[in-house]
Amino acid sequence: MNIDKRVIRAGLRSSRPLFASPRVPVGGKRLMVEMVTGAARPPRGTRFERDTIAGVPVVRVRPPHTTGGTLIYLHGGGYALGSAKGYRGLVAHLAAAAGTTAVIPDYSRSPEARYPVALEEMVAVYSRLLDDGLDPGTTVIAGDSAGGGLTLALATALRDRGIAAPAALGLISPWADLAIDVDRARPVRRDPLILPSMTADWAPRYAGDHDPRSPGISPVYGDMTGLPPMVMHTAGDDPICVDADKIEAAVAAAAGILRHRRFDDLWHDFHLQVSILAEAREAVTDLGAALRQHILTTDSDPIHPDTAKVASA
Repeated sequence: MNIDKRVIRAGLRSSRPLFASPRVPVGGKRLMVEMVTGAARPPRGTRFERDTIAGVPVVRVRPPHTTGGTLIYLHGGGYALGSAKGYRGLVAHLAAAAGTTAVIPDYSRSPEARYPVALEEMVAVYSRLLDDGLDPGTTVIAGDSAGGGLTLALATALRDRGIAAPAALGLISPWADLAIDVDRARPVRRDPLILPSMTADWAPRYAGDHDPRSPGISPVYGDMTGLPPMVMHTAGDDPICVDADKIEAAVAAAAGILRHRRFDDLWHDFHLQVSILAEAREAVTDLGAALRQHILTTDSDPIHPDTAKVASA
């Protein structure tokens, strides 16, 4: 099924007043996000299983055809919204494109849980999976929006704690600089749904009393030396896409590996429309194939950070 992106854009814009309203409680906004994310229908034959890892509820995703490896996917939602159940469809498509199975953790959300709760939960989940036999060389970690920022923060925490790194990171519209939102300095773009006023509300709720420039909250301010190769997708109309420029600069300064593809005239997290938007299907396929290549490269000819380049496509 294909729907013209102009129609999808209009639909997202029509929902923005409710999504942005301070009168709609967080529970109501979580239901709205479940509707948006749930529009991504999984490939036929995908199986889902509920599980618990290190005390964190997760959804295991098993596409009908896999070639090996594991995708750990950290969902978006401003650290306050989104869920493993709501993201099943998108993750199933991405895992199928990468040829892997997947695990989607239901990390604790704000305002009930603030930083560093979600980050520590993800360190615990990943560490438990390693203890249970997960091969980091055939594992990739990916996330969108807040989940993209959390993916970067997790990779940094793993490095700093001497825990084996995954083969690659996948970043979709990563929200990686909450400090500019606390300062209410994020620029306005043409996104049909996301406004800087929204991220300005979400950021302090997650950061709490911590410095929003802490790399665990805003990874763009951290040292990215020694992090796994990254594949990043952003959208030109997304106000959060400015964070990607800072990620590029930080990765370049660390002589890291980054492939960045920016999609003009598209919006924040457009990958979520994978079931109805041709551009989203192509992007998810591209991201999955790129992540798969890092798994295959790890098996045969490892890429070393000191030989890496930052590339934009």
